[in-house]
Amino acid sequence: MMKRIVTALVLTALAFPTIAAQYAKPGAVLTLKPVNGNAEFSINASTKDGSGICNMEGTAQQIAAGENQKRRWIWNDSSSQCVAVLSEMNNGKTSVMTRGCGGYCGASAAGAMDGQYSKK
Repeated sequence: MMKRIVTALVLTALAFPTIAAQYAKPGAVLTLKPVNGNAEFSINASTKDGSGICNMEGTAQQIAAGENQKRRWIWNDSSSQCVAVLSEMNNGKTSVMTRGCGGYCGASAAGAMDGQYSKK
């Protein structure tokens, strides 16, 4: 009986891939799901007064982690100059830095995606 339970648990763990982690900062939510070295992500952010909104999603490619970083990924939009760097920090937070991504935001929300996100 115990072997069946253990086998069922192992099969369940294999059947359900890594669950996406959610991170947040004031006015923004980041969902991050590492997959085969890459990371599927989505970012939804808004300005404090709600006048501007940003939405971005994609699959970022893993790159070498920097100092105080556990893992780091980069994503770029082939149809614009937008680049996003997602860094999973050793302290459990995740950092987002974007450049040239105004097309994903209203003009008043430029930079709303950037910053340190804490795990929800």
